[in-house]
Amino acid sequence: MHDESTGPAPTESRFYRLDVAGKEQHNPQFARQTLRAPGNVPYVVDNLWEWTRPPEFPSRRHCVCASPSAALARQLGGSRDGIVYRVEVPPDARLAQLPQQDASLHPDARSLHRRLVELLGSEWFATAEFEERQAIAPLWMPCLARKEVDSLFERAPLAGIREELRDSIRLWHDTRIVAPEGPWPFAEGEIFFEAAAWHLHSLTVP
Repeated sequence: MHDESTGPAPTESRFYRLDVAGKEQHNPQFARQTLRAPGNVPYVVDNLWEWTRPPEFPSRRHCVCASPSAALARQLGGSRDGIVYRVEVPPDARLAQLPQQDASLHPDARSLHRRLVELLGSEWFATAEFEERQAIAPLWMPCLARKEVDSLFERAPLAGIREELRDSIRLWHDTRIVAPEGPWPFAEGEIFFEAAAWHLHSLTVP
């Protein structure tokens, strides 16, 4: 039975994740309050993604990742000792799905850094003084807030390439908002969500 003190009743969902055995004994699961630095994409890419994230999409800094099928969750989960769970989320959860199985496979993960270097130009890298390089160095730091990235792009040389770089970011154009019960626009795409609390239900996968 759902405990009303934890928020709205979970929505019947059809997506899955691999997690440590026994995790369901600690239901409900609660969102982490700390930011999560990415381990699968460069920090500069993560900063550019968060900078351009539309407000209706979940933030990848706080999200939980899952798969549209139990078999895929087993395949991609990254832990031999884990078990597959069906995930239940409250009605106010925010969910989205990528076309790719993992964010590291999205074209932005490789192209954005190259595009940034291209827009700055080889001449800038050849002639810029240490202080000029230092001024844009924070863009490569983990977990910058949107306003912090904005402040970097208000000053030269980033101010001059701001709009061209924004137009090069494709993640949010390719990602789709989804409902917990599906249907899934991408058969094998990574699902990621934000919720204050959620439940895990174990199941057996052949």
